[in-house]
Amino acid sequence: MTEQLGLKERINRFIKAIMGVEGVSACALSSRDGILIGKAFPDGISAPSFAAMSATLLASAEAAASIAHVHPPQKIVATSEGASLMVIGAGERTLIAAVVDDNTDHEKIYTSLTEIAHEIAEVL
Repeated sequence: MTEQLGLKERINRFIKAIMGVEGVSACALSSRDGILIGKAFPDGISAPSFAAMSATLLASAEAAASIAHVHPPQKIVATSEGASLMVIGAGERTLIAAVVDDNTDHEKIYTSLTEIAHEIAEVL
């Protein structure tokens, strides 16, 4: 990402990159406290609520890990029939939450999202 891009353009590029990962059908980029930064969701879905709940999911898992004296989770995956939710940190201030199709390789998706998360951590 070049420094000449404005914040809005950078966020849009990150969202496009996330959506370009095979198997990701929707996503949100948010602050770790759940404030929506960017999204790619169908109409009728509350992306701000999704962002807030995803941040809560990650924060709860990190707190549980701390209580159990284990390293914080690298990802949280909530599975359901037909799709899963994958939430990963993107630096100290942001996170990526993605809706992932079940018929795709979740580890490959995680690897791709982690690369994007590293870029996000450097910029946001």
